[in-house]
Amino acid sequence: MKDNSDSTYNRPRKPLKTLMSSPTFAKYLGISLVAIFVILLFVGFIWLAGAKKPGIPKDIYFSQLETPKDDQPVVVFETNLGKIKAVLYPDDAPKYCEYFTNLVNSGYYDGTSFCAVVDSAYALGGTKSPDPNATEVEGADSTAIEAEISNNLWPIKGAMCSFIGSKGIWPFAKNYAGSTFLFVNDIDDAYMDEGALVRAYGEQLGKVYSEKGGIPNFSRKYTIFAQIYSGWDVFDSIMSAQVLETSQPAEDITIENAYISTYGEEKD
Repeated sequence: MKDNSDSTYNRPRKPLKTLMSSPTFAKYLGISLVAIFVILLFVGFIWLAGAKKPGIPKDIYFSQLETPKDDQPVVVFETNLGKIKAVLYPDDAPKYCEYFTNLVNSGYYDGTSFCAVVDSAYALGGTKSPDPNATEVEGADSTAIEAEISNNLWPIKGAMCSFIGSKGIWPFAKNYAGSTFLFVNDIDDAYMDEGALVRAYGEQLGKVYSEKGGIPNFSRKYTIFAQIYSGWDVFDSIMSAQVLETSQPAEDITIENAYISTYGEEKD
């Protein structure tokens, strides 16, 4: 039989305390903890992706689906493609509606552009330059208003919302609205399955997105302040415009004149 008296089998083992204090142990422990954290983060992300979106209330009132009152304010855009009318919701987005109304009344939007149409899903309007990549444009208003989130307004097709960026560190960052705005259209039907929408956004909101269209991912992120109710042919022309690689319309789409009125005066 082989004598193992001098082999490593009979060498005294290092105490556990000594092993735990070694650099090698610390190295592999750190790697293991990082791996466990990444796995838990991944599992949590997958769970959240299949769960109902956070912040979606149980009971929702859809102001945009109600017939406006005669005295409700309306913005009218006279574009080079035709006229679009949208009802404003100052009760739900008071700060932004006041700011937007003042800009309209000052003539700020006269001569502005729709500088981008992105995948026919939304159009960016109210820009002083037709180039979506333009920076420090002369005459552009730089006011930033903290996002106003309402349980009554949602990014369904025809909604107008504003988003110019975020400030702060995630998950505490806050979104802000400004002078530019988005016309919300619709996204690919593959993402608008009613069953999936109901699971993600609840029965009320999921069914409305399925029936009316919109961009569900914008929910409770941006300031929604208006809803288009007239000029759908012009709206469709904007969304179907041919665009360059930068998403800029190949042919300029401009707002020639904008003014504030009331629904009673602007009924079709």
